[in-house]
Amino acid sequence: MRATAFDELRARVHAVIAARDMDVTAANDALRRLVEEEAERFQRELMRGTNGYQPFADPLDVVTRMLAELNGIGPQLEALVSDPEVEEVFGVDGEVTARLVSGETRALDCPTQPEAVLAVVQRLVASAGENLDASHPKVDGARVHLPGGRQARLSAAVPPRTDGSISFTLRVPKKRNTTLADMVSWGAICPPGAAFLELLMRIRRARVLVAGPPGAGKTTLIEALLRAVPPRRRVISVEEQRELNAPLLNGEYWQTSKVENLADLVRSARVASPDLVVLGELKGPEAWELLMAGTLGIGVLAAVHAEDTAGAFEALAVCATKAVPATPFAEVEARFAAMFDVVVYCDLDDTGDRVRRQVTEIAVVPPQLCTATGGVAVTPIFARDDIGEPMELRTAAVGERLEKRCRRVLSQYGLSLAELLAGAEVLW
Repeated sequence: MRATAFDELRARVHAVIAARDMDVTAANDALRRLVEEEAERFQRELMRGTNGYQPFADPLDVVTRMLAELNGIGPQLEALVSDPEVEEVFGVDGEVTARLVSGETRALDCPTQPEAVLAVVQRLVASAGENLDASHPKVDGARVHLPGGRQARLSAAVPPRTDGSISFTLRVPKKRNTTLADMVSWGAICPPGAAFLELLMRIRRARVLVAGPPGAGKTTLIEALLRAVPPRRRVISVEEQRELNAPLLNGEYWQTSKVENLADLVRSARVASPDLVVLGELKGPEAWELLMAGTLGIGVLAAVHAEDTAGAFEALAVCATKAVPATPFAEVEARFAAMFDVVVYCDLDDTGDRVRRQVTEIAVVPPQLCTATGGVAVTPIFARDDIGEPMELRTAAVGERLEKRCRRVLSQYGLSLAELLAGAEVLW
């Protein structure tokens, strides 16, 4: 792609900024003067015809665009991240693409210059207190702040890791405001399955595990489950970067920082008298701290990447043994299986024009925890044969302990658990 006069001006402005070691986020007046001076000098060169470009038709607009790019994230990226349908922006050099909530992708109409993308990404990385250059060629999941106070998660790489100028992925959390009723209306879950999950959220100290592959809707489901928690319950939500936004009348949202990781936050949450600890994604040693919370009688709602419902406990054990490598793997896996009441599996199908996300199984863990070949046995309560197939009740046998706790809540509504699982309507 041939460079333009604007690209040439950008390169000159960036060279002056680098030479003066100017902080573009703090010196706005000085930055404006610099851009105006360089634009005026360059326009005079253009009018003399000494560099092969046509003069700017509107020099004031050029200054405005340049300042917007230097102070923000560039007009093209800004348009993408401001779109409520965009959940992820990724690109290589100047080819930038957005992934929508529906699973579709949308490319920029006009590719931008790799140097412009690199400058924007480096500035975002710098605002997070990190570097992105030849001596620090990668950033993994940095929490960055976008214009307007929004947060996003940025991963990026530059040479020598990559061949081109810049490769990046910017995940932009969206306010979902999703309820279980919404998920029923989308066909993501059947009405009795949604009622059963809402019942679980009304049980004090329930422990629910959400599993599935990346992008299957685990965070959306947790958001819906949080909105079903009675407002008097004390909830502490722990995330590396906040994506959940359900209103907590008696709770708090915590995020990691340079001085506290997820394990630290879960450990602190245990002693903050919560009824429910929420962890949007389990990836490492924090799983062990969450197991300790459940063992102490605290309710737990958490998500983990896994291939199926039974495999979710293996995934948890893999995470937790990073904190306690001397503890036998099978023992850790069995302890997780004993702690959780229910595991919910979310899956997706992206073979068509649109991505379909559905809850494919809601299962309980019976007392006989392990199979003959190892691993955890689960009993599906609701399940689909495949994505797109009906979600059906497979059994009403949830186990004596869980049924007793369900009855305690349902007695206020004059219903039995069997009636609820069969589709009886509940006015919560």
